[in-house]
Amino acid sequence: MKSYALIIMKPDALESEIIETIMQRFVDENFQIEMVGFKQVDQELILTHYAHVVDKLGESFRQMVIADFVGKNMMPIILSQDGEKAIDNARALTGATDPSLSPKGTIRGDYGIDSMEAANRENRCCENLIHCSDSPQSFLTELKLWFNVKTYKTYSC
Repeated sequence: MKSYALIIMKPDALESEIIETIMQRFVDENFQIEMVGFKQVDQELILTHYAHVVDKLGESFRQMVIADFVGKNMMPIILSQDGEKAIDNARALTGATDPSLSPKGTIRGDYGIDSMEAANRENRCCENLIHCSDSPQSFLTELKLWFNVKTYKTYSC
């Protein structure tokens, strides 16, 4: 049985030109790359993606997301892996949301150069290279959002 995960390369990963390096890390951990997309982010897309966080953190986070992502490019990628733990394994490889707290051996720990502390001080989003779906439900929601997919194939997470 295969399971699936969705990652999104954020603008800082694209600007740092480390996409191939990051993708190879997933391949080295027995993930297969199923689909790669490319989107220029508009306000509706990013606010829909971060709606749950905006609801939690409020208007200041909403404004940061708009300022930090609208008009920039992002690259959503569907990954698969044998077994039932693709999301858990992808998140473990990605590392902690705060790159400064992410251990070496993770993508954010090895390539991240930002911290939540610095981002909060500068009133901006933390540059942490990559987003990773955190549950089967968020995978399916994000799949539809980032790939405009209604029924591409049956995904199990």
